[in-house]
Amino acid sequence: MMLIFSKTSKLLQRMAEIFGRRLIALTTGALVILLLLITVLPGSSLSLENWFYDLKHLVASRFRKPHASLVVAGIDMQTLETAKNRWPWPREKVAEVIDRLATCRPRAIILDILFQNEDTEAGDAALMRAIRQAGNILLVAVMEEKSTPQGVSLKRFSSHQKVVGAALAEGFVWGILDSDGRLRQFKLSDQRLMASSCAVEVVTRFFPELGDHIKHLPESAPVVFARANGGIPVISVLDILQNKPGISEFIRDRVVILGVTAQAAHDYHNTPLGIVAGAEILASSFDTLLSGRIGKNLHRNLPLRILSMFAGVLISLQLILVWKVVFLFPLIIAVLLALMLATTEFWLLHLPLAPFLMATFLVAAMLFAGRYLDHLFALQDMRHEAQNAKEVQERLLPRNQLSCRGYSVCGVSRSANELCGDYFDYYLIDERYMLVFIGDATGHGISAALAMSVAKSAMLAAVHLKYSSVQIIELINRVLFQAMQQKVLMTAALMWLDTETGEFSYHNCGHPYPYLLSADGKISQISSAGTFLGRKPDLKVKAPFASVLKPGERLVFYTDGIVESFPGSTDKDGFELFKTYLSERPKENLHEFCNEIVVSHPFFASGLPQPDDFTVVTIERGV
Repeated sequence: MMLIFSKTSKLLQRMAEIFGRRLIALTTGALVILLLLITVLPGSSLSLENWFYDLKHLVASRFRKPHASLVVAGIDMQTLETAKNRWPWPREKVAEVIDRLATCRPRAIILDILFQNEDTEAGDAALMRAIRQAGNILLVAVMEEKSTPQGVSLKRFSSHQKVVGAALAEGFVWGILDSDGRLRQFKLSDQRLMASSCAVEVVTRFFPELGDHIKHLPESAPVVFARANGGIPVISVLDILQNKPGISEFIRDRVVILGVTAQAAHDYHNTPLGIVAGAEILASSFDTLLSGRIGKNLHRNLPLRILSMFAGVLISLQLILVWKVVFLFPLIIAVLLALMLATTEFWLLHLPLAPFLMATFLVAAMLFAGRYLDHLFALQDMRHEAQNAKEVQERLLPRNQLSCRGYSVCGVSRSANELCGDYFDYYLIDERYMLVFIGDATGHGISAALAMSVAKSAMLAAVHLKYSSVQIIELINRVLFQAMQQKVLMTAALMWLDTETGEFSYHNCGHPYPYLLSADGKISQISSAGTFLGRKPDLKVKAPFASVLKPGERLVFYTDGIVESFPGSTDKDGFELFKTYLSERPKENLHEFCNEIVVSHPFFASGLPQPDDFTVVTIERGV
């Protein structure tokens, strides 16, 4: 918990630094108010709660077995088509069905049919006779509750009193429709009615062994559907009338719910399982009591809603700030929800899960937005710092052309990103000697830039101490090795030129060989052996290549990025391509010559990002 608090505080402080404390306080306050409104107003998340409820009931119903003593006798479309009479049937026909059912000796017959008006005298007499002779028939009274401007009105639709008097008992049927029109609960009792529901009447009269089980029932309970092994059996009344083989044995000692299941009768209701016939819903309410599946709908319980909301907030903070979960966040939340749904369904509890889910994703959205903005501004800070570092690094390179006694040296470098790993430098020593150095650190980015800075520092110290060319190479090697610990190496070339005689010496440390451009247009390479700098503390510097730079000649040093980036260099020798490229360059002044080699490189025609640093250094002897 302390770690969550610490991480949250740091993020808020960072956001306050970026946007100001006032804006962050207002945003945080708005989030808290929104979460509180969702928590204390159950109606704000009712649709989501109902969706969770329907989902878990739909899945769980496939694994629940119904009570074995129930069966629905449905007056289906086939029965109506076979009968000579249209629905509603004459009461003689209903009496015929009751008589036939009674011969099967069921435990009870529940007539899910209203007989509100008187029929013919013969019809009423036949119906009452059949009901009395059966002796185990319960009638239903349908309850309807409506909200009006004057208040809540309650209506009871019962069968005619003569018919009720002939039956064993009458119980009310009261399905509660939610705001979305779905039937999820049914009434078991109501103080205003002073009567029992049909489900309670069935259990009390025909299952006395379960009497203790229903002593302390709530006023209402969820209808728990059981659809394992096909659910509560539904048989056609036509099969009963035709006395199909095995029907009597199947019905014997069962509670039979006789009702209309034909679609034409429109006795269907929307439930978590979809559209279900009224007789089947009534049977499921009986099964709910008989199987002891009295659930509790607690999604409006305020303490539980508060607890659910806080759980969502803490889990989001833990996953995102502490464990730094990003892509798996929705999956983890889905798994947690699935576990909660399965657990609560096992105990037949519907806890408030909407506050948990809404708090989880609201807080997660804020945290992801905060982290994104934090990273975005941190990236901008890094880019700003990198730009500053680039400007500082550029100051480490010579800006102007160096000339002495007709000899000139100039260099141009273009980095592939903000920081460069290429390094070139030149100095005039004792107003006579030109020291020219070019280096290329391995890798890219900060490490290569650090190696370049280390080489620059070593070079400045060597020039100040008036080291020889060999001593300079040894110093740069030693400092690189100590500073970079072999993690970054550097190729290099060093030229020492005597401006009085034109003689020069050239040391190579694993660097690409320079090209010599003669005054007559010929181009050749100068080779010299050597190993990388920074590889080991003690470097044995090999003998340099020595020669004289003649009037009109140019010596071009470069880094490998220029050669390796030539289009087609994978199939052809990149050095030959570069040699041809050099031969095609116009004979311009030294700075423009170096700059034109870099900016006109054929690679830029591809439009792709520059793959490596480009650096060119050229030494020229005037005519």
